[in-house]
Amino acid sequence: MFEVQEALEAQKQDFNRKEEVFKRREEALKLKDLELQESLIRFSKFLQENDSKRARAEKKAADEIKARLQKEKEIEQLTEVLEELKAEKERILEVLEKNMRYQHYLESVLEVADEYQEVSDLLLRHATLSATNADLKDHQRRCSELAEKVRTELTIYVKQKTDEILNLNNQVAKLKTELEGYEAEALVQEAKKDSSLQIASQRTLEYGQVVLSADNIFNRCRSKSSIGHPAESNPLHQLDVIGNFVSDLGAILKQARIEQAKRSSQQKAED
Repeated sequence: MFEVQEALEAQKQDFNRKEEVFKRREEALKLKDLELQESLIRFSKFLQENDSKRARAEKKAADEIKARLQKEKEIEQLTEVLEELKAEKERILEVLEKNMRYQHYLESVLEVADEYQEVSDLLLRHATLSATNADLKDHQRRCSELAEKVRTELTIYVKQKTDEILNLNNQVAKLKTELEGYEAEALVQEAKKDSSLQIASQRTLEYGQVVLSADNIFNRCRSKSSIGHPAESNPLHQLDVIGNFVSDLGAILKQARIEQAKRSSQQKAED
């Protein structure tokens, strides 16, 4: 039992010793870990500083390149301007050389022209003549425009009047055609009127003949009739009387024929 207790105590001491060793190692590892973290932090800061420095350096380099390109562009532009100025200088020198010829010419003119004392007098006279010439050209232009306007208006007026005359001629032709139609219709109506008058005259004549005949027959019937018909001048009434007389006469004749036929039959029967 004592040996077991000693063994346990020995194991406990050994465990405590190992635990102490482990604690020291753990603390050492923690210290190393802290040192490593601090080292990583310093390294990260170093990298960040390097990145910032590199970015500033790159930006500075880009700015310098941009500035250099801008300067080169400005140099090119200034070079072009310089070339243009040189060309303009050459042109001005050429113009000056030509104008010097005119200057010499004007000076030579002054030597023979007494009315002009200075070159400016000649130039003023030239300016006056140029202005007068410009005024004359402007006046000619305005006169030409006015003449063109008048010609245009005249052309339009002539066209309008020509159209009006053409329309009037068409209207006259139409009215003439209508007049001829009316005249032809009037001739037809005149012929119809003459025919109507002729027919009316013929009918009037026939009517007179009928009236005379009716009056004559009426008087004969009146004289033969046993009925005392009054005198009548209306042909229609006369015709009524004549009709009644003829009807009565027809009935009498029919009755007479019947009686004669009866008598003839009786005589034949007696024979």
